[in-house]
Amino acid sequence: MPSFLERVNDKSETLTASEKKIIEQLEKHEKPFLLSMNELSNLSNVSEPSVVRLYRKLGYASYQELKVALAQEHAGNVPSFSSDGNEIKEADKADVVFEKIADQLSSAMVMTKDKLNVDQMEEAVEKIAKAARLFFFGQGLSGTIAEDGAHKFMRIGGTTLAVKDPHYQAIYASHMTEEDVVIAISHSGETVNIIEVVDMSKKSGATCIIITSNANTTLAKMADILLLTQAQETENRSDAMISRLVQLALIDTLYTRVEIAGGSDIKKAVNQSRLAVTRMKK
Repeated sequence: MPSFLERVNDKSETLTASEKKIIEQLEKHEKPFLLSMNELSNLSNVSEPSVVRLYRKLGYASYQELKVALAQEHAGNVPSFSSDGNEIKEADKADVVFEKIADQLSSAMVMTKDKLNVDQMEEAVEKIAKAARLFFFGQGLSGTIAEDGAHKFMRIGGTTLAVKDPHYQAIYASHMTEEDVVIAISHSGETVNIIEVVDMSKKSGATCIIITSNANTTLAKMADILLLTQAQETENRSDAMISRLVQLALIDTLYTRVEIAGGSDIKKAVNQSRLAVTRMKK
């Protein structure tokens, strides 16, 4: 399979001025695979459609495929997998790897805490507590976070659903009302299907709470309530492991606040849920 540079050289005669600006940014950025499409377009002073036209011209099916290719090529050119002083090396045994990952997670939690918008969090708590229906939308690995979130919040009673299939998401979104709340999860903030169903949900009147990593992404700009997680992912973790753990902690925080601040009805519902589960244990 041709490398990014080989693809660029092959198409060099057909590249436009805008596309050359994008390539220049990708080549000089230390870790281009961590850039969102919005960030790349801003750095290059071009539109996002220009980025789309470039990755298609180079033979990539999606922006995510381009980022994965860049990450894999970058991994082949550098000896270590992290730039934060906790490099994971081939010689590291399991206990050392665990310690370094724990340090990276700790750093990500501190960064997220420092960036936490308390007003946005408390507004989210208020909206969730009053919601007639609560939907968690996520796709791929973010879908597992959505399922975990729904599993927690169903304890407060009412209708709580985790929806991972984009067609199901679209159907639910088309029937939402102002009493519904959507929690959409996307680390990149550029997942096309999630952007589409959030747009549909907003048009139906639902409140959309977005959990993502960057305020400049397309999805973040659509948020009624924006909750940001901070994590330095590295090229050997394309599945955004640290980010997922921080997202889980953020959702746990929301749930705990809703349970505490939600009044007697929610406390009663949570106790009923606990009792129901206890009856199934020996």
